[in-house]
Amino acid sequence: MQGMQQFFHNLYSLLQFIMVYYSTILGFCTLISVIVMGFILILRCTVFSESVFGRSALWALIIPCIFCGKLHLYFESRIGVRLFYWWYNICAGYHIIPLIYISAGIIFTGYFIRRRRNLIRRIKAIDECNGISSKYDIRQFPSQISSFCAGCIRPMIVIPKDIEREQAEIIVKHEETHIILGHLWIQLLWEVLRVLLWPNILLHIFEKYLKRDLEDVCDAVTIQRNNMDSIHYGKVLLENAKRQTDRYELPETYNVLYYFRDDSYIALKERMKRITNFRSYNSKRLATGIVLLAITLIALIIGIKRISYARYSTMDDSAVFSTDRMAVVIIDRDSSIITAYDDEYMYIDCKELKRQCPDIVNDINDICFATGGYYKIPGMGGGSDIGILAPKKIAAGEGVIKTPKYSGIDTWNRIIMWL
Repeated sequence: MQGMQQFFHNLYSLLQFIMVYYSTILGFCTLISVIVMGFILILRCTVFSESVFGRSALWALIIPCIFCGKLHLYFESRIGVRLFYWWYNICAGYHIIPLIYISAGIIFTGYFIRRRRNLIRRIKAIDECNGISSKYDIRQFPSQISSFCAGCIRPMIVIPKDIEREQAEIIVKHEETHIILGHLWIQLLWEVLRVLLWPNILLHIFEKYLKRDLEDVCDAVTIQRNNMDSIHYGKVLLENAKRQTDRYELPETYNVLYYFRDDSYIALKERMKRITNFRSYNSKRLATGIVLLAITLIALIIGIKRISYARYSTMDDSAVFSTDRMAVVIIDRDSSIITAYDDEYMYIDCKELKRQCPDIVNDINDICFATGGYYKIPGMGGGSDIGILAPKKIAAGEGVIKTPKYSGIDTWNRIIMWL
């Protein structure tokens, strides 16, 4: 019975550590992402306002944010401490906050998974379209709907039933381009970011701008890839704009990539303007740009990891802990108190201990000596080797005495170190 109680106590401690730890680092990531999102939105409206591919590439800058949770600057610079350290104190001091953070992330995850599953289920119940050739599964919705594609692993394209064959072929090519360019995976990645960094409301509010930019890229690639007349393509777009999704019949389509979204008139006008003024692009130059973007992202992530704390770091300092005061009374940085230790014993210089902390002999309960251990980020770790001495024994000692050493690295700590 006692063994089970200890197991559940250790499990509870592990879950509590995980909750506080991930809330802390994800909170740091969220704060960084707010800054980066502001930067993206400014560049999108200024420097890259006329560049279809440049605007879409900007959104990739949000990816490195999820690796920014353990930067040294949060704890080792004056600016970092002033801007970010308050979040660390909140998570460490008020465990209800990490509980709320993690719970909200779980709720978002369940919502997105449920919506995706319901959408795929509804699409599979729709009749197949056999009149148009495509390597992807095409379904015909029985009523008016704006065409879209869904499903990352097994993509499916949905088009309205009463549509002319010529228009249907153009729309299918557009949806095929979305799939080929990996836009469905980008949308999935964005949902993952919304789960991990959910307090950043900019990720939720301005998702529509990401989708607009993906649609613009898809328009350009579809026109050039299929050697289409941009004017005719625009007319098909306008014709399809008349079809609006019935939210009551298929509400799960709210977050998919439409051939035409139920968007603002200004957004549609700007999209038509870009289609009408389409100029062919250099495919080799575009491919080079994609490679450079990938290299830049990899370099940023590697650079961020180099100036971040490792998965865990070993602690070199030793400490003396008073169980009466429930506080560390001495940090033994020069090993003058805990002079040495081996696999079985810890060696304590009682004379030096009494010199540095004379009133320690007045404690009633045992004095704990900790050495080694690990930390994930400063202030969050454990696994120190422990030695215990009674205050009376310290008072009687005038030299170095030894006490049994208990290893603090158990299975639970190894799990935390692995995280």
